Amino acid sequence: MAYLRHYWNGNTVTFYEIKETVTIGRQKDCNIPIDDPTVSAMHAQLDLTKNDCTLSDLNSTNGVRLRGKNIEVPVTLQPGDLFSIGTHEFEYLLDIPNDLDRTLKIKKSWIPGVYFTE
Repeated sequence: MAYLRHYWNGNTVTFYEIKETVTIGRQKDCNIPIDDPTVSAMHAQLDLTKNDCTLSDLNSTNGVRLRGKNIEVPVTLQPGDLFSIGTHEFEYLLDIPNDLDRTLKIKKSWIPGVYFTE
């Protein structure tokens, strides 16, 4: 199995299981929808095969950053790789770690684009 750990402001938001093709973006029909103006409607895509997981930028406005650089072509992720989409970070994992006690719930403020944790 493969998973994505979703971080926001350095805290774990949630985990997503990756199955075959996963889209990330602001559109509600994305597999992982993110309501954030720094994220394009269809921002990125993950393609999982039996042997690896490939990350692609879908011509987003702000790009996808992996290892501190914007990706230009599809790249194969390694376990533990962190990539950024807008103000959100994701970590590619093969197992869910046991440190879930740090998970926070993010709430949307009445101010557009502003979020807070409880």
